[in-house]
Amino acid sequence: MLFDLKRTTQKTEEFERLPYTLPVALHPDRDLADLAKALKLPAPPQRIEGFDISNISDTFAVASMVSFKNGRPDRANYRRFKMRTVEGQDDFACMAETVRRRYTRLKTETASGQGGKWSNVPDLILIDGGKGQLNAACAELEKLGLSHIRIIGLAKEFEEIYQPGESAPLRLSRDSGALKLLQRVRDESHRFANTYNAQLRLKKISESILDEFPGIGEQRKAALLKKFGSVHRLRLARVEEIAKVPGFGGKAAAELKTFLEARSRLPPPGMAQGEK
Repeated sequence: MLFDLKRTTQKTEEFERLPYTLPVALHPDRDLADLAKALKLPAPPQRIEGFDISNISDTFAVASMVSFKNGRPDRANYRRFKMRTVEGQDDFACMAETVRRRYTRLKTETASGQGGKWSNVPDLILIDGGKGQLNAACAELEKLGLSHIRIIGLAKEFEEIYQPGESAPLRLSRDSGALKLLQRVRDESHRFANTYNAQLRLKKISESILDEFPGIGEQRKAALLKKFGSVHRLRLARVEEIAKVPGFGGKAAAELKTFLEARSRLPPPGMAQGEK
């Protein structure tokens, strides 16, 4: 699995993996005006924040927040979250935790009067999901005294827009600039959440190689990862650096270094020597 994940990001002689790009918004100002009209907003929303959850097979529950300014991605204000309080596969609880953490930070920085990277106030919040996800987010905003921020949910199956206090969803034309803008925000939040989930899974698979080192134990494994941050950086470390980690001496450090170097030369499971 580790080999498969890495192989999908490698360059080949025939093709070069290009950076992901969103569909280009040809008329962002017009799309924003259409959105304001469709949602009966007082003005086109200059800043939109979109949220999505990625929770695959009950592991690595994470969330994303993307930011669009004037209809275009504002990547400097993207944020990602690893769930702290949610157990199991519960998208509603994950959405509640994410919204609570993001806008608690907003209130904290606003109260300090100094601003900060969390202090932007969105004109519109977009939740990826239907009534359940939207209600979970609305409840958290209400607790924080931020119910005045406009929030909607976009459900994938029929591209229906759910709004607080409205029993029936809003359906816009598939050709609507407003809907296409919401779809761009939703799809970008989905991509960002899934990318973070994949990074964590790849890191976990990479770290599992340490379990094969005889007598490693959870405490020494944790100490190594705390010191070096990743198996990749551990491989690059000198024996003297490894020996300074609690639970390791010169002999154990040298053995671990030899072990990692040997493993890095082995082909992935199921691949013959010389195969690429």
